[in-house]
Amino acid sequence: LMSGVKNNVGRGINVALVNGKTGETLDTKFFDMWGGDVAPFIEFLKSIQDGTIVLMGTYDDGATKLNEEARKLIAELGSTSITNLGFRDNWVFCGGKGIKTKSPFEQ
Repeated sequence: LMSGVKNNVGRGINVALVNGKTGETLDTKFFDMWGGDVAPFIEFLKSIQDGTIVLMGTYDDGATKLNEEARKLIAELGSTSITNLGFRDNWVFCGGKGIKTKSPFEQ
């Protein structure tokens, strides 16, 4: 889904969206949480449609620019660790838009 070869990964939070019914890749993006702005990330999270599988992973620093709104939106996708994510922590997560429980796929 994502790799340096495909040139779709970078510093911060890397995100892949997958259709929950077909398995088709819908989108891949990365958001720089050190030198970038959190606003585009928040807008991206808000635009995710119900039934979408959301895969996230950090590279370098994924937490510096995260605010409470962004953390809340990620928690709504099923994350339980996002509230504790700190500077340069490693984090991987698989959740979904419209999930009713917490995701067991997080470390």
